[in-house]
Amino acid sequence: MYGKPLVSASSGAAAHAQLVAVARAASTPAAGASDAQATVQTLQDALAARGVTANVTAQVMDGTTLHQIVMGVDNGLPPTPDQFKTDPSEWMVVNFQLDDMVTPATDPAQRLAIQQFVQDLTVFAQRAAVSGKAVFAVNPIPTCDTEFSAARGLSSAMTEASTNGAPLRFIGEYGVAFLFGGPKVVAIASSPGIEHFGSDCRTPDAYIQNIQIQSIADTIAEGYKEAAATPSAASGASVSGM
Repeated sequence: MYGKPLVSASSGAAAHAQLVAVARAASTPAAGASDAQATVQTLQDALAARGVTANVTAQVMDGTTLHQIVMGVDNGLPPTPDQFKTDPSEWMVVNFQLDDMVTPATDPAQRLAIQQFVQDLTVFAQRAAVSGKAVFAVNPIPTCDTEFSAARGLSSAMTEASTNGAPLRFIGEYGVAFLFGGPKVVAIASSPGIEHFGSDCRTPDAYIQNIQIQSIADTIAEGYKEAAATPSAASGASVSGM
């Protein structure tokens, strides 16, 4: 999406594209490479419905990939304070994941992986800022397999990295939350139910994915329109993930 301009779209065309995006997501299984490509297409359609032309790459930034990127420069050291001189002029929208999105966050090995992820994400986002890129991190969708799920651990890791100085912006609201502690896990009022999370309670279906995709598209489109109205604002975006 680097440098892609806003494109005009009539209200009728926008409404049609929106319906196409919703229909495609609702009919696509949430697994495998075909799902990844369908999700990419859905996001592109959702952006088109909002007047944004984009090329989206189906790629997830897992813990191993993130660590390799960070360690590939200066042995993993963060940038020095004097390097933070560039205002962001580009965006990176990234779907981060842990290597293991099944094991609960309370597991000792998973805790170590999460702490490494926090450290690497902090450095990654700081380096991006120095190079003039704002990192928009996709919010992990909660799962109902356990109160201390890997998804919850990932969400906490991203928040901790932000608290530690990672210049992150979070994107992709999902409106999903669960109540734990009783004999049965339940979704909070007005939240999509656990029937949308598969038999393992950690596999969000196309309905849930589409909620997030539409939210991501809303944020990106709003940012593009602001950039078009304000020459000094960020002028481009890179969408990775989904």
